[in-house]
Amino acid sequence: MNFEEYAAKAEVLKPAAIPVLPSRLCTSPDAVALAFEEIGPCVIKAQVPTGKRGKAGGIRKADGVAEAVSVARRVFGMSIDGYTVEKVLVEQRAEIVREFYAAVLTDFADCRPLALFSHEGGVDIEEVAAKRPEAIRRWPIDLERGFGAGDCRAMLAGSNLGDIEGAVADIFQKLYAAYRNHDAE
Repeated sequence: MNFEEYAAKAEVLKPAAIPVLPSRLCTSPDAVALAFEEIGPCVIKAQVPTGKRGKAGGIRKADGVAEAVSVARRVFGMSIDGYTVEKVLVEQRAEIVREFYAAVLTDFADCRPLALFSHEGGVDIEEVAAKRPEAIRRWPIDLERGFGAGDCRAMLAGSNLGDIEGAVADIFQKLYAAYRNHDAE
């Protein structure tokens, strides 16, 4: 099952107490204008169940309501990886200080969950994986033991996270709990 970003945030991440930015799902430029009035400077994100939305031009910043409407008009109707954009997420813009990549996925070869982390997160994580696989930490998760605080800290050790290491570990534990609670693949 592929989630669109808005659904993953609203139905999986937010209920799992994983922090998400304020946002509104919109199906028209007029709705984007109203959302901007509520949220302010934002990022308008095409909602299709695929990656590479940013590289396709489906994720754009807006500083004013007129710009938000103009961006939305360009994004609505785009085709991204064979999907037509019919919805956008208007999300509050945050200053990006550092980007990380964190995932819990099913390692089908070992028949168990696998936690992945990289301090080189962002749009090109696939490129990081191909060119510098050592930049992605992998932690096989024992289904009976789970993924506790000690496991998180061991996986993150040496990542130079400083005083945010505990918060990242906490989010990772919540991410694993959401993975288990939703029988994710």
